[in-house]
Amino acid sequence: MFKTTIFASILLVTASVAGFAGPAQAQGVTETQMVQDYQLTQKNKELVTKAYQELFGDHDLTALDRYWADEYIQHNPYIGDGREAVKTFLEGLGILSWPKQQVRFERVIAEGDLVMVQTAQPTSANGPGTVIVDIFRVENDKIVEHWDVIQQIPADATNKRTMY
Repeated sequence: MFKTTIFASILLVTASVAGFAGPAQAQGVTETQMVQDYQLTQKNKELVTKAYQELFGDHDLTALDRYWADEYIQHNPYIGDGREAVKTFLEGLGILSWPKQQVRFERVIAEGDLVMVQTAQPTSANGPGTVIVDIFRVENDKIVEHWDVIQQIPADATNKRTMY
């Protein structure tokens, strides 16, 4: 938290000395609000990556109770709303029998209440690896909404660059 405050302060002082009046200042956002927004963004990023690791890396279904809101909204068309629907879906996939792993976050991008993570899931005996982009909305220290895009990594890609 201290490093975050120092970084935000340096950024604001540099912008002020340079005579920069960015969009936030043009909209009447104070320096204090900018620092608070930055700190909230960082806090939400930490919450989502911790929750994601515990649920999808450690396969700890009780993470749903700690990090997901009671009124959780799900945009994946194959999963219902609420924590119990996510738990049922993951149990149906057999998550409790999967080996635990350190989640490989390729990218974590956040702004305010939205946090996006891009992960690469390794190839399994049942199929190819996948690249997943999850977007979470956080409110009051809980994940309240989720969107995702999941794409298999093709074995015969024309373009040999990674998808992440």
